[in-house]
Amino acid sequence: MKILIAASMLVVSSVGALAADVTAPVREIIEATASNWTEEAFGNEKEVFSEDRLDRIFSADFARIYREASKYPAYDLPEGETTGFPFDYDPIARGQDGCPFQNIRIEDDGDGQVTALFNNRECMGDDPAYRQDTVLIFHVLEENGHAVVDDIYPVENGQSGQSIKDELKTIAGQ
Repeated sequence: MKILIAASMLVVSSVGALAADVTAPVREIIEATASNWTEEAFGNEKEVFSEDRLDRIFSADFARIYREASKYPAYDLPEGETTGFPFDYDPIARGQDGCPFQNIRIEDDGDGQVTALFNNRECMGDDPAYRQDTVLIFHVLEENGHAVVDDIYPVENGQSGQSIKDELKTIAGQ
């Protein structure tokens, strides 16, 4: 009986150890975005929503909606291109202007919610608003044994704003 209990405890602890790290896809998104806001990246920015990332760290539903929205890019496409970036701003950095990211923190809030906080406005001036963190809430779920981002909610004035997925649905006419 003791062996059976010990074996059961080992299986339960192994399952917990095998659970997907819900912060990993969020960390990759934030780090890729942060690298785009450095002086060294100017002109060599990495696509946060690249095909590789859409397939690896975003949910199938998010990727499907993003791909549909990319048929309606915010800016004119180069000749021969049929899809492009659907936003007219950086949805992770929350704007068109910003500073290198500082004080990045990624917190697992439990139940598939991960919060990313960072300051990317401090270089813009002395206004106290520029000292406030940009806050994003990521909804992460498990697909095929991997943690993937299913949606992202910006926090605006202490409240959850419109989700990026909903914004993509609007762009795609869904």
